[in-house]
Amino acid sequence: MTIIVYIITAVLIKLSLLGLGMLSIISAFVGLLFLKVMHKKLSEWLINRFRKKFKIAVWGHISVYIVFIGKMIFIDDFIDIPAFFASHLVIHHMASGLIATALIIMSFRTYNQLKVSNSDTN
Repeated sequence: MTIIVYIITAVLIKLSLLGLGMLSIISAFVGLLFLKVMHKKLSEWLINRFRKKFKIAVWGHISVYIVFIGKMIFIDDFIDIPAFFASHLVIHHMASGLIATALIIMSFRTYNQLKVSNSDTN
């Protein structure tokens, strides 16, 4: 069951790197739902780690959309629209890349700690 959670995390990272925020939010919700359904087959430590990753993805992308809506309020005229789109694309992809980077680092740490704890028990 652990491999499925890692696959969902990898898909989430890829969607975040592509800047697909809504699909990232949906895949993070799917991951949280999967953790809730399969909570007896995974250790509590893994569940907490992956739940933290999925929540960071959800709230990170939701905050980017809130900033997007906040920036739309400041549009006064048609002249502001091209600048709005250009600045949104830059900020959106930087934020999505930052979210993906945090998820990658957290996933590497989880994998390494799990690998070390498994090698210590053997």
